[in-house]
Amino acid sequence: MIWVGFIIISLYFFAIALLCIGYKMVPYFSVVGSVPETKFSIVIPFRNEAENLSALARSLQQLHYPTSHFELIFVNDASEDNSEDIIIQHLKGSSIDFQILQNTPNQLSPKKTAITKAISIAKHPWIVTTDADCEVPTHWLRILNDFILKTEPVCVAMPVDYTTNNSFLHLYQQLDNWSLQAVTVGSFGLGAMLLSNGANFAYTKDTFKSVNGFEGNLHIASGDDMFLLEKLKRRFPEKIGYLKSRNAVVTTKPVETWKQLISQRIRWASKTAKQNSAATKALGLLVFVVNILIPLSILLTIFCPQHSNAVGALLLYKFCIDFLLLWKSAQFFRKRFPFFSFLSLLGSMFVYPIVTILVVISSFWGRYVWKGRRFEKL
Repeated sequence: MIWVGFIIISLYFFAIALLCIGYKMVPYFSVVGSVPETKFSIVIPFRNEAENLSALARSLQQLHYPTSHFELIFVNDASEDNSEDIIIQHLKGSSIDFQILQNTPNQLSPKKTAITKAISIAKHPWIVTTDADCEVPTHWLRILNDFILKTEPVCVAMPVDYTTNNSFLHLYQQLDNWSLQAVTVGSFGLGAMLLSNGANFAYTKDTFKSVNGFEGNLHIASGDDMFLLEKLKRRFPEKIGYLKSRNAVVTTKPVETWKQLISQRIRWASKTAKQNSAATKALGLLVFVVNILIPLSILLTIFCPQHSNAVGALLLYKFCIDFLLLWKSAQFFRKRFPFFSFLSLLGSMFVYPIVTILVVISSFWGRYVWKGRRFEKL
C-alpha cells in the first residue's frame, strides 16, 4: 500500500514537473505600445447578477481603449431581478456602444446559447467573453490588441484570479484556482492546451463559425470554454495562444457557501466525461487517485500505526509538490503566500479529497442546482 502510494505520488510529481517546465516556456508578455487596431465584441451572459453588474460596468467604463473599437453585448438569461436596469443605469449616456439581448428560453446549455446569439449579431471580428461577476483590468483590451498584432493567433486564453477574504472557504477556492491557472499555462507551454476559462477568453468570429461554434455540445450545460478550445486545438493547433500578462488578469468572486461550491464543481465535472482530450482525462484521473490516497493513508495509520512515519512522508511529499505549483501562480498574480495560506494549503489537502469524492459521486447522477436552475445529466 505504501509503495503503491509513493509510485502514484511520483507519477503526480512527474506530471507537475512537466507542467512547471511548460509554465516557464510561456513568456511573460508586456505592453509593446501598438496602435489600437483590433476591434472587439465583448459578450457577457448574465442571470440574476444585480449585485455584481455595477462593479463590472464600472471596470468596463475605465478601459483604456478607443470606444469606437469595442462594443458590449449583454445577454439576459431570464433574470428575475433588476440586472437590466443596472446595466442601463451605468452605461446609458456613455460613449460605449452596448446592447442587451434576451436569451432563448428553456435551453439545455443556456450560456452557450447566449454566447452564440451574441456572436450572430456581433459587429467586430474578435469575440471576448467574460462573466457578469467579474471585473476587467484597465489595459485589458490594449494588451490583448498588442498580443494579437504580435502573434497573430485565432484564439487567446487569459488569466483569471479571485478576490478573496481570509475565510477558509475563500482561500480554498483561491488555492484551487491558482492550481488550475498553473495547469492551464503549463499545458499551453507544452502545446497540450488542457484548460481555458470562459471568464477571460477571446477568439475570432470567423474561427468560431468555422468549427460550427458549440454544435455537438449544446446538450451539456457547462463547457463553453473547454469544448470550444478542443475544437480549435484540433483545427488550429499553432494558432492558439496564452496571454501571460498581469495586465490581462480578470478578477472574479468565489462562491460563498460549501453547498454552492459542490454544485459548481459538479457543473464543472459534468463536462469532463464528454471531453475528447485523453491528456485532460488522464490528468484528472491522476489527481483524483492521488487525493483518494489521503483518506486511505489516514485510515492506514489508524489500523496500522507502524506505518505512520511512511504515511507522514507521503503526505509531506504531496504537500511539497502542490506548493511548487501554487507558488508559480502566486508569483504571477503578485500575491503573497503568508503563513495562513500554508495552513489553508494543509487544510485543503485533507478537505479536497472529501469535496472530490462528493463531486464524483454526485456527478454520476448529474443533478445540480446553479443560479436557481436544476440541471440533469443527459
